[in-house]
Amino acid sequence: MRSSSSSPSVRRFEVDWVVVSIAGIKRWGLLAFAVLLAGGVLGAFFYFTHEPPETKARRLLRRAAVAQEEVRRAGFSDNLAGEFDQASRLLDEARSDWERKDYPACVARAGDALQRFQLLGGLTNRDFVGSGQVISLHGKVEVQRASQIQWEKAREKQALYNGDFVKTGPDAFAEVLFSDGAVYKIGPDSLLEVHREARGGRSPSPGEVKVKVGQVNVFTAANSSSVVTDAARAEVDRDSRVGVEVAEDSGTLVSAYAGRAKVTGATGGQVELGSRQAVSAAPGGTLGKQVAVPDVPAPERPRVNYLLNMDASDRVELAWRAVPGGTGYELQVSRSRLFAASTLDVSAHRLDSNSAVLRILKPGTYYWRVAALGPDKVRSEWSSPRSFKAFAGQRVEALTDTTPPKLEVAKPTQMGNFFIVQGATEPGTTVTVNGEPVEVAGDGTFKKTVALNREGWNMIVIRATDPAGNTAEDRKQVYVEVD
Repeated sequence: MRSSSSSPSVRRFEVDWVVVSIAGIKRWGLLAFAVLLAGGVLGAFFYFTHEPPETKARRLLRRAAVAQEEVRRAGFSDNLAGEFDQASRLLDEARSDWERKDYPACVARAGDALQRFQLLGGLTNRDFVGSGQVISLHGKVEVQRASQIQWEKAREKQALYNGDFVKTGPDAFAEVLFSDGAVYKIGPDSLLEVHREARGGRSPSPGEVKVKVGQVNVFTAANSSSVVTDAARAEVDRDSRVGVEVAEDSGTLVSAYAGRAKVTGATGGQVELGSRQAVSAAPGGTLGKQVAVPDVPAPERPRVNYLLNMDASDRVELAWRAVPGGTGYELQVSRSRLFAASTLDVSAHRLDSNSAVLRILKPGTYYWRVAALGPDKVRSEWSSPRSFKAFAGQRVEALTDTTPPKLEVAKPTQMGNFFIVQGATEPGTTVTVNGEPVEVAGDGTFKKTVALNREGWNMIVIRATDPAGNTAEDRKQVYVEVD
């Protein structure tokens, strides 16, 4: 018998290896994440644009109630009580709409109430620290803290306290806003000290600044302010504009350009100044006689943004309206609207005539301003700067330019009844804010502090005009609370 042998069966396994790179996994993962994210965004957009009225009404009611409580806890002045009550009534009416299941009406009223509470929240939570804040500066401006010996570089929005010093360089200036609403414009080569704390709020206390040397212009609003020198003390009344200039020997000149000021000499004499009046104090503190401040000269020729063809003539005549009672004029011509000492092409300290002929050597944009001189070295405020452009050869800009200049303005920053307006335009463009000229930097940026004393809603109008006469305008609506 033949036996048959069977060989054991062998089970075979076949394995296929697939190599996938890590970079490929990352790409696919990122693609999947992007798809999910886009789907989520589209889903959220679809949800909120097609949100059921009942759900949207409930969401707005909750947000408005939270905003109402935040304003109530922050507190507000009596001037804003009416606005708060009106917003609260709207919220109560929205709740009644909810109870009646009138959801569209509830959405409208709750949304309106929320917007009003958010506006009130912005007014009652203002960011103001210290007695004052640096709101604008140019060039080398330094601050020395009280009881310190080192100087630090000043910066915008820097808080100032009692005993702090502020120093400007030869081509520098700074603006300081105090909590009592006063704005100090500090000129070049000046040194001043925050002598006494200013306090804002419902019971404001005027601050006191001591000027060691240099020049400051003080702009007050609803409160008074005091400027002290070694020779005199000037108490600047509310709604006034006063200049204080201190020489190296401490001799002081106080000029009231608008409003009123009371000047007391170190020896005890006292003089009341009205609008466009001035008085000087000798280094020892003896006050001189009261004198008149000349009117500001009004530029007449050439017209604004005049174009001078240097191929035809290199001469340009500057003329301004004569000031009655003036003893002369001071003229400055510069390539910069800041008129820093290092940028002056012409600095004529005393002209007998109300015109001057300039010889232009280089093409470019020139700015000029003029001031009237009175007795006892009293000078008027500077006129608004005017500009003209000199060119040679083929004109770069066509005279038929009709394109308005670009104008970008940020939301104004509120500090009491003052608003800081900042923006950018094209270099060489003239900018005004509520009709007042603004200094435009070489890169086209500008900043202006505007005081608004009318309670309630106000309009800030920013207008830019290029050399061809084209104009762009922006309007910002702001709310003013007067304590």
